[in-house]
Parts: sequence; C-alpha cells; structure tokens
Amino acid sequence: MSKKLSSLILCLVLALALPLPAWAANQVHTMDIQALIYEDGSMYIVQNWEGSFDEGTECYIPMNGPDYLTISELKVSDENGAYETLSDWNINWSFEEKAGKCGINYTDSGYEICFGIGHYGHNRYAIEYKLDNVVAGYSDKDGVNFRFVNEQMNTTPSDVTVEIRLADGTPITDEIADIWGFGFEGKVGFADGGLVAYTESPLSAENHVTIMFALNKGILSPSRQEAGSFEEVQEKAFQGSDYDDVDDGEITLIGVLVTLFCFAIPIAFIIGIKKLKKKIAEKKRQRFSQRFGYFRDIPNEGNLSATYALGRMFDICEDGAILATGMLRLIQLGCLSPVEVQQVTFMGRTKETVNLQLMGSQHEQMDEYDEYLYTVLEAAAGADGILQARELERFASQKDTLLRAYIEKHDSRGRAYLSQKHCLIRWNTPAKLKDLTPAGEKELGELMGLKRYLEDFSLIAERNLKEIPIWRELLSYAMLLGIADKVAEQMRELYPELTLELDDYIQTINTAYSYHYLLYTNMKNAEYEREQAKRSGGGGGFTSLGGGGGSIGGSSSGGTR
Repeated sequence: MSKKLSSLILCLVLALALPLPAWAANQVHTMDIQALIYEDGSMYIVQNWEGSFDEGTECYIPMNGPDYLTISELKVSDENGAYETLSDWNINWSFEEKAGKCGINYTDSGYEICFGIGHYGHNRYAIEYKLDNVVAGYSDKDGVNFRFVNEQMNTTPSDVTVEIRLADGTPITDEIADIWGFGFEGKVGFADGGLVAYTESPLSAENHVTIMFALNKGILSPSRQEAGSFEEVQEKAFQGSDYDDVDDGEITLIGVLVTLFCFAIPIAFIIGIKKLKKKIAEKKRQRFSQRFGYFRDIPNEGNLSATYALGRMFDICEDGAILATGMLRLIQLGCLSPVEVQQVTFMGRTKETVNLQLMGSQHEQMDEYDEYLYTVLEAAAGADGILQARELERFASQKDTLLRAYIEKHDSRGRAYLSQKHCLIRWNTPAKLKDLTPAGEKELGELMGLKRYLEDFSLIAERNLKEIPIWRELLSYAMLLGIADKVAEQMRELYPELTLELDDYIQTINTAYSYHYLLYTNMKNAEYEREQAKRSGGGGGFTSLGGGGGSIGGSSSGGTR
C-alpha cells in the first residue's frame, strides 16, 4: 500500500473518530500573542486572552516539548492582579485551590501550562513565559516552525493575532526574513518592524495557528544548532499545504473521496455560514432600497468612481467592473471601434471575430481615466492600432499592474468623494449599513434605487421618453452593475423607435464586456501567480489551511477543563 493511500485512510479513520464540535459554555473571543526573540534563539511569549468562562476549574495549554524546549519565567495575571506561580500543579485540585494560581503540569508528551479560571464570567488573562532554544541555526538560515495555538482545543478563539519581534529592536523586514502560516484562514506578513499573523475567521477545532519563519544568517546566534538546511524544515511544513500548489499527478478515486469526506463537513459548514450571512445582508440591503424607492437619474452627482467604490464596499458590483465601463465609454466616445474580421481556419471554415480598432483620442470629451485606459490599450495594440484577443491576453498577463492601477485610481477617487461627503462612520470592507451616516445613506440610496429602477425598467408604468436623452449614460451604469444586457433588451422592448440603435448598442456592450473579461481574467491570473510565488517564497500573504508539519511548541488539545 502506498504511503499516500495509507495517509488518506488514516485521514478517513480520524474523521470518523472525531466527535462533532459542540458549542462550549466557555468562549475565548480574542487571543493576542506577542513573541520576543533573543539573540540565542530563546523566545519570550505573552498571550492575552479575553473571553467568557462559565464552567470548569482551569485553562491549560499543552506544549509539544522536546527536551531542548525548556520553559521558565511563567507568570499569569488577570484584571485583579498577578497569580501565584507554583512549582507543582495538580489538575485534580478544586476550583478554589486553583484560583489565583498557575503552574506546569508535566505529561508523557511534554507539559501543560495551567492556571485557574479564578471566577466565572468575563475574564482577561495575560500568560507570560520564556522558551529556550526555539529558533535553531541551520546551514542556510536560522528559523523555526512554531505552533502558537493548538488544534483540537475545546475552547477555540474567535480572533487571533500574533506579533513576532527581535529583542534588540532590529526591524524584521522582507529583505532579511521569510514567513509562512498554516492551519488557519488569515494572513501573515511584515508590519512595523515585526512579523504579523492574524486570523480572518473564527477558529474551529480542526484549525491551529502555526507560524514558520526564517532569518538570514548573522542576525541571531542560536544556541541550538541543527544539522541540515532550513529548506528541509520548509519542505516538511509544505506537505499538505497549498504553498507551491504542486500536483504530483497521483490522484486516485479513493484519494478524492477520502479528502472530500475529511474536509467536506467543516468546509460546507463555513460556506453555509458565509452564505447565510450574505443572504441576511442582502435582505437588509433590499429593505434599505425599498425605503428609498426608485432613483431615475444619474447617482452620486455623476461621479462614476464614487458609484464604483460604494458598489464595491456594499457588494453591489464586482471587482474590476469599472474596467468594463471604461471600455464601453471609450467605444461611446469613438476612441475604439468594433471591427468584424473573418478568418479561415485550417479546416477551411470561416470564423468571425470582433477586434477593436483604435480611432484616436477625443481629448475634449475624455477625462483623465479615459486618457489613462486609452494609453494602456495603445501599448497593447502595437503598431497596427488593432486590439486582438491574443495581444490583450499577453499584455494583461505581463502588464497587469497597469490595469490594476486603473481600477485603484477609480476606487481612490470614489473613496475621496465619499470621505469629503462624510458618508461613513467606519471604513469596513465589506461595509455594513450601520457604518453609514445620513449623507452616506442618501448616496447608497441613489445607487441602489438606480439599480432597482434599471432592473424593473420594463415593469414600471411610465412610458414617456424622458429617459432617452440619458439612456447611453444609464447603460454605462448598468454595465457597472452587471445588468447592461438585460437593461438594453428592456429598453428595446419599451422604445421600439430605438430598435436599430439599441441593436448596435447591444453588440457594443457584448464587445466591451468580452474584452473586459479577457483583460480582467488574465490580470487576475497574473496577480494570483505573483501572489503565489511571493507567499511560497516567504513574502507573506494568505495562509494555508493545510500543512505545517514538523512544528514545535504547541501540540493538540487545550482550552479549559
């Protein structure tokens, strides 16, 4: 039996053996961890816990303690003061005997940091201790794969932050260090002279917070020296992760089924919760929109960037939708013209494609964003001035930063407008309705009212032609909201006198959207590949739910008992 198949079967057995998670009476809301690294590789750790504790007698942190990972200087305190540190600990002591005390309970696999709950209710704890020989010296780098928060905890934290710094104050930057994160959904990176990791969703029992980092030689002088290279530690940690995203080709039906079984339940649960939250938020937005009714004019004082920024913050339009609108605007202004081209395939069949011909700038009608996008497309078209699909694919893959800059320019301008209008109390992403000021409610009401008006265009009783003078502009906003084709069809039914013009315009919308899709997809692929290369190389970014093997420090279980 292959090693991989054995591992998959083991995964299946563990999945069947693990109990379903239950709602515990005790809850840790936040866990902020600061780690200070000394020159000899030892680490001083401070964990700040905040939560509600209504049962049990103690909190405990099991540690995977190799002989070299000795612990000292244990201190625990809560809002009432410092605890007494005992030289011996008995997990069978009563609630009263453990109150205000902490100590080490040695086990067959290492030891446990223990402290009394003290009193039931809302508590804050600060747990401090020093670990020797954490960071080791290797032939190529100095580093460690360290587990800060255990898996299979019965009291899992909702929000975890880890900060790692050097005791001598030397800033830790991307130039001298690498960082990776395993076991949780979140990010790792560099900030304010240190390494930072944080979760973006509450931890479940299957999660853990394991941080692997490496420093260039010469920054530390670790007491613990290991044979071999840090690259070997990295390779072990990468197994089962999505860093490198390597497929060895050995995928079997059993492997797929077992993997799905192992992860389908927790993943489905998380997806279900997210969908439920999104559905609730959507219903709240619908009620909000109904309160404001239809909006029949151009929203946000005609500031398209503001509409995009607001739409992105409230999940009304897609990332990069402003690029589709920008392409449509250039066609509207006569800067781009769709050109049908017939090509004969190698089978002798004729294939029709639509290219975009650069027609020259219309400076008197173009704003700075039109000018920028047109300049970018000029570079993509080459000497013949014709934008072809292959040219755009290659250009978007190689010059994706130019396209992202265009999108971010609109977003920044839109946010500046919203800031000037004092539209938001808090700038969360995604934003919530409660984050809006009265001015912000008005701006969002216009946007959502326009979308509702466009979606119900053919159902509204009005049949006058007052929309005709601005129908082109309305379709630009419909493009931004992702409903341009639907709105154009409704307009054609409602205003038969515009049938010919709208027929041409529907073709224009389809062309603009297809070229936007091509540009955006290749831009995103290029961004993903660069992000993947960066995070796999230790430059920070999204963490991996899998992997992290070979870690020291924390182990499995923990919480309260």
